[in-house]
Amino acid sequence: GMPAMGGGMPAMGGGLDDLFGGGPSAPPAAPVSQDKVVLPGDKGEGMQIRNAFVQQNGRVFQQITIENHSPAPLSGFAIQYNKNSFGLVPESPGALGQVMPPQLAPGQSHTGLMPLTATGQPQDSKGHVQMAIKNNVKVFYFQDQCDVLAFLSADGRVERGAFLEQWKSIAQEAALDVQGIGPANENVDSLCPKLEASNVFFIARRKLDGGADMLYFSVKTLNGVVMLAEIGLRPGQGMGRVVVKAQQTPYVSLLAESLKAKLLS
Repeated sequence: GMPAMGGGMPAMGGGLDDLFGGGPSAPPAAPVSQDKVVLPGDKGEGMQIRNAFVQQNGRVFQQITIENHSPAPLSGFAIQYNKNSFGLVPESPGALGQVMPPQLAPGQSHTGLMPLTATGQPQDSKGHVQMAIKNNVKVFYFQDQCDVLAFLSADGRVERGAFLEQWKSIAQEAALDVQGIGPANENVDSLCPKLEASNVFFIARRKLDGGADMLYFSVKTLNGVVMLAEIGLRPGQGMGRVVVKAQQTPYVSLLAESLKAKLLS
């Protein structure tokens, strides 16, 4: 998973305690399931939670699986979000209850796809989403990383002329060196379709004299932030560099990390 990021993340439960009053020709790759245990059964008094944030048709969902490892039925599920980088919140206060059965018997599990909206107030959480979940036992706290790639819109392709103008006019940037890139991801014909499947749109390509391949991409987040990226590759060497620029910077380092992860996956 993502490395834990520092930078003043409030401790789990901090501020949450009172939430409940107590150019591609290749077909897009199949999405890899990111669903992982975010609340182990021993921490949830028998309730275990697996989670992933996914996008479908331009909307973000929390794909949440609740497993009952306790000897008694679990019921009364509700969830609330802390402020996060994306302003994500459940679509309605009862959203979790609507995608979960009223009761989970011992040994049962259920997966729900809960719709989210980006109508909350964004607050830098390094991409983490802190959540409080309530059942008939009590309130439990957990968090998960939302990949900024799940938060990109399908209309993120910037016109080439506009791209060049913006690229030259923006000074600040996030840059990451990448090592260990496999041959498929050094190949533009396989890399670009893979990125386009995540709404990272190819704009232009420049080959340098020394053999480096410079690729340019644009994205737009669901809340309207446009970002520009340069991926420099040295085919055959497994080395590269990712540079991301934007006029508005809340997601620049998150996008750089996600593009690096794509180059290594």
